[in-house]
Amino acid sequence: MLRYLSIGDFSRATHMTVKTLRHYHRIGLLEPAAVDPHTGYRRYTPEQIPTAQVIRRFRDLDMPLEEIQAVLTAPDLRTRNDRIGAHLKHLEEELGRTQRAVTSLRDLLTPPPADVPACIELRSIPATPAAAISEVVDAQDSVSWLQGALGELYATLTAQNVSPDGHAGGIYADELFTDHRGQE
Repeated sequence: MLRYLSIGDFSRATHMTVKTLRHYHRIGLLEPAAVDPHTGYRRYTPEQIPTAQVIRRFRDLDMPLEEIQAVLTAPDLRTRNDRIGAHLKHLEEELGRTQRAVTSLRDLLTPPPADVPACIELRSIPATPAAAISEVVDAQDSVSWLQGALGELYATLTAQNVSPDGHAGGIYADELFTDHRGQE
């Protein structure tokens, strides 16, 4: 005979709230072993506890529910491990961003050394000939647009037997940063 646990007993056994268990049932992540058609009461089996514990552990590790579902339904060990590895990589990238933010915040809190004066100077350079391409672009397209423009400029200079005599670069209108579209 199959032994059932009420949703309350299963909740206590797995340290998941009843609300969470209902949600997991709704999305198909952890379905009860039986649902009474008249009362709607959910029943679980003791054999479902390990799966619930795995789900809870992955949630504690900030894995999204869709990824947990993909891990649980992986057709083989390699696919399962690949999915877990992808989440690990995501967490490592997030940790790197957090570490950079912490370093930047510490730098803001650290006063500059008193014996090092700020070095700001105004310089003037003579007019310099330059080859340029300009267009209004969306910020999200600016990097690829600049790469294409530089390629076109270098090709034009090569076709005219002109050697570049300086560094390539770009001048960006303020609107590119404030409105996400502007002259580049």
